[in-house]
Amino acid sequence: MIRFLKDFKTRRLCYWAAGFLAFLWVLLRSGPKPQRITYPCQQATIPVAVNWLLAVTAYLGGSIFLRKFARLSFAPILLAGAVWFSISLPEFSRSGVADIESLPVWEVDDPVSTVFVMDSIPPTIGSLAPGDTTVPDEYLVDPAIDTLLMMLAGRGIFLHQTGTQPDGIVGSDDVVVIKGNFQWNGRNTTSADRIKGLIRQVLQHPDGFSGEILVCDNSQDIGTGINDNDNNSEDRDQSIPDVVRTFYAKGFPVYSLDWNLIWGAVAGEYSEGDYNDGYVYDDYSKISYPKFMTPSGEYYLSLRYGIWDSLSAQYDSSRLSIIDFPVLKEHTLAGATIAVKNWIGVLTTAYADQRYGGFWPMHNNYFWSQYALVARVLEVTYPELVIVDASWTTTDGPHDTVWVEETKMLAASADPVAASWYTAKFILTPISRYPYHSNPDQPNGNYNRSLINWNNYLRNIAGLPCTMDSLEISVFDREIMTGIEDDSEVMRGIFVPARNYPNPFNAYTTIYYSLSQPAHVTIDIFDVIGRKVNTIAKGEEPAGYHQVVWNAIDQPSGIYFYRIKAGNFTNTNKMMLLK
Repeated sequence: MIRFLKDFKTRRLCYWAAGFLAFLWVLLRSGPKPQRITYPCQQATIPVAVNWLLAVTAYLGGSIFLRKFARLSFAPILLAGAVWFSISLPEFSRSGVADIESLPVWEVDDPVSTVFVMDSIPPTIGSLAPGDTTVPDEYLVDPAIDTLLMMLAGRGIFLHQTGTQPDGIVGSDDVVVIKGNFQWNGRNTTSADRIKGLIRQVLQHPDGFSGEILVCDNSQDIGTGINDNDNNSEDRDQSIPDVVRTFYAKGFPVYSLDWNLIWGAVAGEYSEGDYNDGYVYDDYSKISYPKFMTPSGEYYLSLRYGIWDSLSAQYDSSRLSIIDFPVLKEHTLAGATIAVKNWIGVLTTAYADQRYGGFWPMHNNYFWSQYALVARVLEVTYPELVIVDASWTTTDGPHDTVWVEETKMLAASADPVAASWYTAKFILTPISRYPYHSNPDQPNGNYNRSLINWNNYLRNIAGLPCTMDSLEISVFDREIMTGIEDDSEVMRGIFVPARNYPNPFNAYTTIYYSLSQPAHVTIDIFDVIGRKVNTIAKGEEPAGYHQVVWNAIDQPSGIYFYRIKAGNFTNTNKMMLLK
């Protein structure tokens, strides 16, 4: 008994000592630099420190009431308190959290912005986890991305810029920057499956692709970088580096670039004679952005001005394509991490004390406030396309992996504000741990405040077509792709719906279709009385996104039909030739 009491006293002293040291560690480590609270070591220490602090508070502030009832059995009181605590506080329960029933769609006249949404996205083809040439080519395909891009094409938004699609996003010799979100690990990062699908699509340029694809992010000074822990995918062994390594091993110009490596390097523009990698900072506007030599050594790139030609001493902005690809996350301070806030991973938070008066003033006075620093950086490095990855959604973030739900959704828009508003409103908020933080329409809520400030700057000051007003947004889902009676059955098969553009057309139209696995494809053209006019494609096709042009210059005006046979599936659509 005496030995037990001695051991108990020893354990109690160890507890108090460990708690005190944990409290000092958190206080001294994070006090001068609060963002360190998010470090793994701090996250592991905080519970011990908090428990110690609560114990000290209870010991020093115990009332007569507590002392009186301390004579009661401790176990029942502890059990009752734990039950009450777990069922009454939302952060310890799922009470009040709703399921997402469906994604609403609507259409308005003359919209400012258009959003495309998908739920129940199909599974990917295979895993790129080996990261080498042993990966089958068909595993490079992601049907979810293929379908999403076909939906965009249905409204005249094309990934590839060609002679027949001069307004397309990616030219055949562009440097493509895919700005993902890789500051946190696991399910909190942009899906590796969706990233691989987008890379595959870019490489399928009809004119061939001779540029470079860079998967980028700036994880600030957190130190995580882009690494093998960025493995939000169906196969958790497949990470973003695996995806990049696989494409590179197969001979494609695909690289990852961690801007965290130049986070603290101050640099001038190439036009000023500075060829060092680093961040350009403007003291007047407070904006910053990266400039660097691409991993191949072929290009000098300023994210603000484009590709630098040292011979002509000029920038070429037309060959820089930026795609914003965030993962959907709740965020304690901003309310949500989506398309606009993803641009904090473009600017640098280095030298916060000198430039912004400290870490918290930088966030509160510049990032979230009417100053809208995030939107100012977005203005000068504006993406041409936004894809919001909601394969998994972080409902309390951005680093609590326990609060992550598989939502199997995807959204896209040319407007980062509209994409952020929609996905926060209809995907994140219904399942958010703190919906009053994430709801973009909650008056004085965190995300309401942030998004209003960002939208006001981008729309009213920068003059960009942005909106968070539902009356100015049209939203489309898979129904935009006509000619399919049972879309869900098709998605489980080998064929993804087709569409042609333009329609009506004069002489030329492009037919777009996607295969979720290799198939024998035949595309026939028929006139209005059912007579075959032409066969424009016939043969084996690999999985992926395809397009073929029909030259109808010798055909008279009228109604025509194109029929695609892919394996056991047949799809027929109508088109109109007007000369």
